Amino acid sequence: MSGYIALAAFLCLAQTAFAKLPPGVTVCPRSDKPNEYNKCVLKQLEILTPHLAKGIPAMKLPALDPLLLPSLTVDRNLEALKIKANMSSIQVFGGSSYIIDELKADPNELTAFLKVQIPHLHVKGNYDVQGRLLLLPLSGVGSFKGNFTNTEVRVSARGKEVTDKNGVGRIEIDKLQTKIRVGDGNIKLKAPPSHTVTADAAANFFNSNPRLVLDIASPIIEDTAATVSRALVARALSAFTKEELVP
Repeated sequence: MSGYIALAAFLCLAQTAFAKLPPGVTVCPRSDKPNEYNKCVLKQLEILTPHLAKGIPAMKLPALDPLLLPSLTVDRNLEALKIKANMSSIQVFGGSSYIIDELKADPNELTAFLKVQIPHLHVKGNYDVQGRLLLLPLSGVGSFKGNFTNTEVRVSARGKEVTDKNGVGRIEIDKLQTKIRVGDGNIKLKAPPSHTVTADAAANFFNSNPRLVLDIASPIIEDTAATVSRALVARALSAFTKEELVP
């Protein structure tokens, strides 16, 4: 979700790319009054959000709600959490319900910053995991469901001008940082009989200590979000030339 939000703000910096964007999205004229400019970008984001939920083919963007991730691999070795996980058929619901708390955009520097709240996220998919959380072993395969509330997302994005192999000017993301704090959550794990005990223990531990687990897993959550975000943003920006974005 963070990638979509940063991308939406970034594209609102454009001056002529709107032919490829949904009807109703208009140009925000450059201004020496940052507050006025940011208000304009915010208004365009509000218009764009319902279209992001359904997907925008002209921008090579799939639907945001639900966001479908065919596969995701996590391999991290932290002091309190060691995990190797392959997840598949992931569906994330609720991403389009974000509320923007703060927005700053600069069309000259090609930068955007957003702070948003996502009231509720529902996630489901399949997992194959090995590792440990503190002293709790994590091992097994199965399916998972999770509900997460009051997620705060901070996204900082900066673009740069490049030339592709055909000599065409493009804009790429030079920097994209995400900070994510999930307020609360609970999970359910379903596993075959041979893994039921381990799955139940892991789910019970999480549901009894969501704040502890979420804080421990925070670096993994942020790294995973940044990786997915970069891929989505790069895919969308490849639909535009530099002249379309920054004439």
